[in-house]
Amino acid sequence: MKRIGLSIDDFGTGYSSLAQLRDIPFSELKIDRSFVHEANRDPTRKTIFDAILGMAEQLGMSTVAEGVEDADDWNYLKQTGRCRLAQGYFIARPMPAGQISAWLDQWHDQMNRLPPPREP
Repeated sequence: MKRIGLSIDDFGTGYSSLAQLRDIPFSELKIDRSFVHEANRDPTRKTIFDAILGMAEQLGMSTVAEGVEDADDWNYLKQTGRCRLAQGYFIARPMPAGQISAWLDQWHDQMNRLPPPREP
């Protein structure tokens, strides 16, 4: 496909299905926020999140965790070490392109102030 990747958004909900993974050459899964936010506190969400990550790994797909809304979500994601991309209000809210440089400076400061993740 001339090095063009396809991403399936909101995986695990709505129209995203396992049949799509079988039939369409996706390269990335964006895991729906309903499985990401508070996965560290909810055993059902954690199990589903871990299963999606495992399936994506076996299929050679990258993953994006949607709905990283707070430091607990962020730390859990880092703790898993299996999903390197994330999006959510903890990281940034939608913004005009001209504000990205200032946001990046603020993000680095915020990451330097976070305590290390707790051990499982």
